[in-house]
Amino acid sequence: MDGTFSELVSAAVKAAAGRESALTDGRRSVPFAALAGHVASLDRLFAARGISPGAVLALEATSSVAGALTLLAVLARGLSVVLSPPDRGAPRSALPSCCRHRVTVRSELTDGARIALDDPESFLDISENAAFDPPPGAESLASGKVLLRTSGSIGTPKLVVYSHGRLLANALLVVGRLRLAADDRVLLPVPLTHMFGLGAGFLPALAVGASIDLVEGANLPRYVEHERRFEPTVAFLTPALCFMIARQKSAPSHYRHIVVAGDKLQPATFEAAERRFRRVVNLYGCTELGVISAADPAAAGAGRDTTAGAPLPGVEVRIEAPRDAADAAPGAGSIACRHPYGFDGYASGDGGPWTGDPPPSDGFHRPRDLVRVHAGGALEVLGREDHSVNRDGRLVLLADVERAMESLPGVERAVTVLGEDGLRGRRISAFCVARDGHALDGDAIRAACAAVLPAYAIPDQVRLTASVPLLPSGKIDRRALAALAAPNDPARGASA
Repeated sequence: MDGTFSELVSAAVKAAAGRESALTDGRRSVPFAALAGHVASLDRLFAARGISPGAVLALEATSSVAGALTLLAVLARGLSVVLSPPDRGAPRSALPSCCRHRVTVRSELTDGARIALDDPESFLDISENAAFDPPPGAESLASGKVLLRTSGSIGTPKLVVYSHGRLLANALLVVGRLRLAADDRVLLPVPLTHMFGLGAGFLPALAVGASIDLVEGANLPRYVEHERRFEPTVAFLTPALCFMIARQKSAPSHYRHIVVAGDKLQPATFEAAERRFRRVVNLYGCTELGVISAADPAAAGAGRDTTAGAPLPGVEVRIEAPRDAADAAPGAGSIACRHPYGFDGYASGDGGPWTGDPPPSDGFHRPRDLVRVHAGGALEVLGREDHSVNRDGRLVLLADVERAMESLPGVERAVTVLGEDGLRGRRISAFCVARDGHALDGDAIRAACAAVLPAYAIPDQVRLTASVPLLPSGKIDRRALAALAAPNDPARGASA
């Protein structure tokens, strides 16, 4: 492969030769042999609308066949693109001033669009940006760049810039570790506009010619329906979705393994997922570097439940002291990574030069995750540096608090966030989801924490919630929960 996305499409068609590989979403299906024709049709529409290399466009893509074809056409044309999911049910966000056009993929699911894949205008809205005014420095984004938004699960989202070649090489590095092959059937209920869905799932599966089923707006009923129809061998899941699906009693025999990235699975969820999906592969990565490490699906033995495997070939890892030395856990520290195909850098919200912290001179990116290295180089991610706190002079990892609370009778899910400073350190607020058929009380849960947590780690307040808010990426929206736990919230719930 020569490192271009047009070559990727050709490679996918070649790899799928003699097989019935297809790109599907449950409503529409395109055989791989027809991919190039659809991409060419979209390319003609872009040319007719004045969309050409040398300008940046904003693409709002659904996780659908129409969305995937549009994304492939944009990349194959060598365009620079800011990727984001569509703003369904919300006022349209302002375009970055560096974007000349906005391209939005219509949705059959939410818009009721009537789509014909051989007529791109039936599923695309293309408009010019009236506020187009590239800031100084935006010329560096003129062609061959992909800009991804960080998840914003804790900090402020940024635009992460990749060259096309590095993004593609980054994705191809994943193929061997995840053991993807042309006869796989890959289910993707994760957004194409985020690095997990795009760089770990979609592009690697496409490269080997594996059939791909895209799930738009994934939830439990929708996933189960796609699973029944598509019979996947591999699926890519967020922890939240894995948590819901693992509770199902059925155990389909067609799975080889699932890949899970994001927050660490609790032991009970990991065990349930292994029973249902045959094998769980924990993956660790970030938007800036793509996949950093992943377990080997063929490897047996202990450690798969706690670690995310060894770093991918060529990825360098070192463990450093956290910014706050008091945040060090025994045998652990803050991870620093250098990836052979990592991101080019950050851009500001309007596409201009990044004015925040400059990239480190040593080429190592620091995701601010606390990590412990096991035998063989396997990485155990303990949590984020900014998802831990010192209380009474002791380090508290909020992931440990959540695991302990989920061991309490009737607690299905626990999520913790940090609040304002108190006498013992920053306050800890916990949000709990009850198991089916259980009635819980916040004060009672907090009292029960004394049996599973040291006194300094017991949350200052416990609130009950029917569900946990999620970001479009599928990660927990901790910023939303922190806002709910703020002192001026009139419905704070049980509190110390």
